[in-house]
Amino acid sequence: MIRICLLITALVAAALSRIHEISVSSDPRLVFPLMSFGLTTKGFIDVNMTSLSVTESESNLVEYGLVIECSETLTAAQYMEDHINVCRPETIAFYDKNPKMINLKFSLDKTNPSVTSKDMSSYGTKVWPFSELETTDFYHKDTSTGDLTLKYDSVHNSFSLGFSFKVTKKDEGQYTLYFYRCPQQPQTFIPPDYSLQAVITAKNGHSYLSVGEQPLIVVYIMIGLVYFAMSWIWIKVMLYYSSSNLFKIHYLMAALVIAKFLASTLHSIDYYFISSQGKTDEAWAILWYIIHLVRGLLLFISLALIGMGFAFVKHVLSYNEKLILATVVPLQVVANVAYIIIDSSEETALYYGWWKKLLIFVDLLCCGAIIFPIMWSIRHLQQATERSDNKTALILSQLKLFRRFYILVVVYIYITRIALEFLKVVLPFEYVWCSEFLREVSTIVFFSITGFKFRPYVSNPYYKILDEEDDEDEYEMSAVIGDGETLRSRHLPEGPGSQDEEV
Repeated sequence: MIRICLLITALVAAALSRIHEISVSSDPRLVFPLMSFGLTTKGFIDVNMTSLSVTESESNLVEYGLVIECSETLTAAQYMEDHINVCRPETIAFYDKNPKMINLKFSLDKTNPSVTSKDMSSYGTKVWPFSELETTDFYHKDTSTGDLTLKYDSVHNSFSLGFSFKVTKKDEGQYTLYFYRCPQQPQTFIPPDYSLQAVITAKNGHSYLSVGEQPLIVVYIMIGLVYFAMSWIWIKVMLYYSSSNLFKIHYLMAALVIAKFLASTLHSIDYYFISSQGKTDEAWAILWYIIHLVRGLLLFISLALIGMGFAFVKHVLSYNEKLILATVVPLQVVANVAYIIIDSSEETALYYGWWKKLLIFVDLLCCGAIIFPIMWSIRHLQQATERSDNKTALILSQLKLFRRFYILVVVYIYITRIALEFLKVVLPFEYVWCSEFLREVSTIVFFSITGFKFRPYVSNPYYKILDEEDDEDEYEMSAVIGDGETLRSRHLPEGPGSQDEEV
């Protein structure tokens, strides 16, 4: 755990802020995003490409340029993540809704460097010439025309470019900047030999947050208050009932809700610092990532143990159940490390998309793993109903409860891991925050139902133990919960030691 905390500290210390400081060297990708940001009126973007160094041989064989795309959703950005080697920036227009694009093609001629705005309307985009942008500053201008141009630095053998523009009402949208490097001869591979340094700043008025993220500060504060109320209610319920009705899983569930309260509060604080300063506060960010890790572990361990019936109806886990826990815990650590790397990296990072895919895969793998114990419990209970005569009503009530819990877990996984991720892509750029809000609401509903079903009251069929004097029924319950040691002990002959004790 100490090593994980040190890793989190190192990642946060190296984390890039919303003031995007980009450094790329010989990246093999042909098209990749530099940043994505939702802008409304009074918002602006400042692009400062401080250095683009290209070898002379490559400059004659490869075209370099910058694409500014404005759309209503995140669909195009998602498409480009999966097609990073498709060297046709204009294909973005076919995977977006009413896009507007500006293609700035660079002419890397040392004697006469220039920037040409390519018309993209023939590819399905709206007519949007660069001259229509409300530009506020050109770092380098063409002395004859006053237009944007490149500047060549003979000392460092590099080109530079810079401009700023404000967003008007008609140009509001999700802005994504792409850098491309395309061979002049299609289907030709040319080894990359270039370097790019740039600083890109985007703001909405006084906030460094994208317009779709700005409500999240209030959302996470409200969600944190709800989790605080839930933790207080759960602790009151635990104090109300006697200790004989409380099990370790109840304390674990209390720790989970408290961790969710802390995580939501810290996440809100993290967004506040990003909004006001353009970067996270390192101390708060480290606390947030640590709590995020603990929260993930507690969630999957709690769900797995509830599905196994641990502490309620049995106190020993089977080999397969131990194997599930031994698999879920390290996978959750990997998933949280992947999340931290994604959250603290720029979109332009070479392995950014790979870490996102790893996070999705590992998270779904954990979700699938916790379903198995529930299925095993349902199967054992079904078998027990066929054998049992006296306690059939109790076993049937437990079977009914497990089936409902199984459906509840499956629906929760589908909503939070699949449906809301799709919704986030298709939502209008200013309502992206709704996907996170619905995710937290779904989690609150899931926690509330699970807590109500498995609360510590005497008549709860989930953990109602059979009477000890009923030897035959106790044997059947042992078969239901999978306690192999109890089953074997029933068939072992009594040794001499036990006969002496009876005498």
